[in-house]
Order: sequence, then C-alpha cells, then structure tokens
Amino acid sequence: MQVSGCLDSQKVHLMHWLGKDGGFPWKLVVTYDDQRAREIYDDFRSFTENVWLYPAKDLLFYSADIHGNLMTRQRIAVWRHLMEEKEGVVVTTLDGLMDHLLPLVFLKQQAVTVENGQIMDLDEWKERLTALGYERTAQVDGMGQFSVRGGILDIYPLTEELPVRIELWGDEVDSIRLFDVESQRSIEKIERFEAFPATECLLSEEEIARGREKLQEELAGQLTAFGNDKKKKTAEDIEKCNRIRRNVADMERIGDYSKALRMFAEELTGFLSYFPKEDTLFVLDEPNRLNERMELILYEYTESMKNRLEGGYILPGQTDMIHGIESIYAGLEKKRTLLLSALDYKPEKFAVAEYVRIDTRSISPYHNSFEYL
Repeated sequence: MQVSGCLDSQKVHLMHWLGKDGGFPWKLVVTYDDQRAREIYDDFRSFTENVWLYPAKDLLFYSADIHGNLMTRQRIAVWRHLMEEKEGVVVTTLDGLMDHLLPLVFLKQQAVTVENGQIMDLDEWKERLTALGYERTAQVDGMGQFSVRGGILDIYPLTEELPVRIELWGDEVDSIRLFDVESQRSIEKIERFEAFPATECLLSEEEIARGREKLQEELAGQLTAFGNDKKKKTAEDIEKCNRIRRNVADMERIGDYSKALRMFAEELTGFLSYFPKEDTLFVLDEPNRLNERMELILYEYTESMKNRLEGGYILPGQTDMIHGIESIYAGLEKKRTLLLSALDYKPEKFAVAEYVRIDTRSISPYHNSFEYL
C-alpha cells in the first residue's frame, strides 16, 4: 500500500497507528540516509520505548573505519532485541539491508548462559568466549573482553552496560555479580547471565578450514592473473602480487574473515529475514529516493570492487559481498509493505496494490515569535 501526501513530521504518526491497528507487533522502517533515520528514531520515541536504531556498515570503507566495536555493539544489541522481545520498531537505512549476515537463529544458538549452582569448566569457557569474538585480557576494562584470575571469570558483553563477575567454588558457580569497571567493585548480585557474541563473523572450525582452502585457491589464481609465473614481470605486477599476498596473510593472521564471509560461511541471509513475515510491517520512506540511493550505492560499490581487484587489494570472491536491487525488492514484495511519500507519484520498481492520498497542512514554526505561537 502507498500513502502519499504526508509530510515528514506526520509519517511516524502514520507508521505507529497504521501498524498498531493492523496487528503488526514489529515494524522495520527503511529510509534513505543516516540523518533521516535518526529523525525517525527520535520521533518514534514519543510513541514507544521499544524502538532501536540499526546502523549500516559503510559498504566501501568499513574495513578501514576506526570505529572500534561501537557499531558492532549497536548492531548486535538490535539482534538481541529481535531474539528476546515480542514487539518493537527498528529504524535503518537502505544500506542496512544490503550486507550479508549469518542467520539470526544461528546467532541465537551461540549465546552462552550461566546460572548460580551450575558446574562450569573454565577451560571450555575460555575457548568458547574466544570463539565468540571476546578478547582475553589481564583485567576487563572494555566491552568485548574477558579475564580469568584463579576461580574468577570476568566478562564484559557488548550488549550490557556493566560487566559480570562469576566466582567459582571449585567447579561450581558460587555467585554472579555485576561490577564497576573503574573501581572493580561488585554492584549487584544476579541469578542468571547470558553472553551474546562479540562479533558478527562467527564461523566453525570446519568452515574456517574450508574457507582458508578457498582463499589459497583464489590467491593462486590471482597471482597467475598478475603474471607471477612469468620470468619477466613489471614492477607494477610484482607490487600487485606482493600486495595480494600481504592482504591474505593479514586476514589469516588476525583471524578476521568478515571481508571474505561468502567464502567461509555455508549459509548467509539478509537483515530482512530477521523479521517474522506475518508479524512485521515493512515501511519504506520515500521509495523513489530509496531507488536513487540504491543505484548510487551499487554503482560506487561495483566500481570500487573492480579497481580493488585490479590493484591486488582483494580476491575475486570478495567482490560480491552485498545484496543487489533485485534481491532486496524481491524480498519486500513477499511481505506487508507500506510506502510513504510526500508527493503523489507512482513508485518505480514496486507493484502497489492500493493507493491512498491524504491532504495535510503543516504548521509554520514560530521562531521565537510569540505572535505566531
């Protein structure tokens, strides 16, 4: 359904009440840029507390972005709400639908739980937390870390405001407490604790082994394409060969295969699949602007991947890391979708079953003029 004639200040009001009367406990709102997403998020907080902003990765420069784990924390926090809550609103940009993700069911299965009185093998937990993306440190002072000191295990999940201290009596959990990072003092005792992954790229040992084989196969093929087997090579060819070797070696040394996820993971999906089909209203803010944004993203991404491949910065298997227009729109056509636009136009690439035109009037801002107020 398309509703036209509504101004930006009125769209959130429509999203909230149309979805509520239609029996949709979940809403996914997709807009065209980060600023507009923040505006929608702020407006929605006037109607419900269960609203979350889902940040999109920079599809071109994410691997070079000095963002720490803040973005990962925000994204995983939204995934956790989708796993645990029964209703809510998620606001994102079109970019948030385009990257490949592991299935939500798989991510939920990776969470680990500990309760008072539980028998715990510390060695197993060390391996498990490392596999979940946590970094072992001497003392926990940041999110995504864990430490072991004698019979005490400290964990600071990305999805929690405070870290957790688990004290053991032998191999039995004696107490679970929240504690302050700066003072390292306990704050509150809890009965149960659940740690979610600290990384988006969770792979089994078998997947890593198979993926590394693919990496080496593609590396050999790319070196041949750059003329590594030739006796006479130009300085540019030599630099390309050295560069692609370094890139693959760095990936294997760090163990971060997110930049080549499709070569490792057996099953991948998109953010749209994280929402229950029958219980979700999918809202597209200004569909034609979304089309323009997607075409620009795909053009820039395609050109960037082409140049990086030719320069020896990536392997061929790393060039197809996003969902295209057809894939995203095909997924939306099978769901309950609401299109909102200020102007009355027929949206491109969407087959609209019902059109609704509304007449609205905006109120002029008074700009500190009490006569207008």
